[in-house]
Amino acid sequence: MSATKQLSALYVRKVRGMGRGVFAGRAYRKGEVIEVCPVIRVTPGADGTADGGLEYYVFQWDNGALAVALGYGSLYNHSAEANAKFTPRHTRNDIVFRATRNISVGEQIFIDYQWDEGDYATFR
Repeated sequence: MSATKQLSALYVRKVRGMGRGVFAGRAYRKGEVIEVCPVIRVTPGADGTADGGLEYYVFQWDNGALAVALGYGSLYNHSAEANAKFTPRHTRNDIVFRATRNISVGEQIFIDYQWDEGDYATFR
């Protein structure tokens, strides 16, 4: 067994003011797939958000539904200046995360969740 430990391609750690975040354990090239995550559809509660504390971890899905991404998918933090994007594939019930620019080892991976400002206000 090697004396050096190999990092995972992705890892999670706490980020001050953001909870948990997903970080690159290796470099990703612009356009490269970072992760493909299956999703679980959830029905919005009476207020339109996910019930049970999932409101910060969901994606808008089809027909008014919401979706929780498995893998690291629902742990990527939001930024308007994201270094990755996501593409929902409704017929496959998954989401593809792809680098929008080169991402360095150790860099946090951000996506733009594409919620309207009013949607964010619902969760405050």
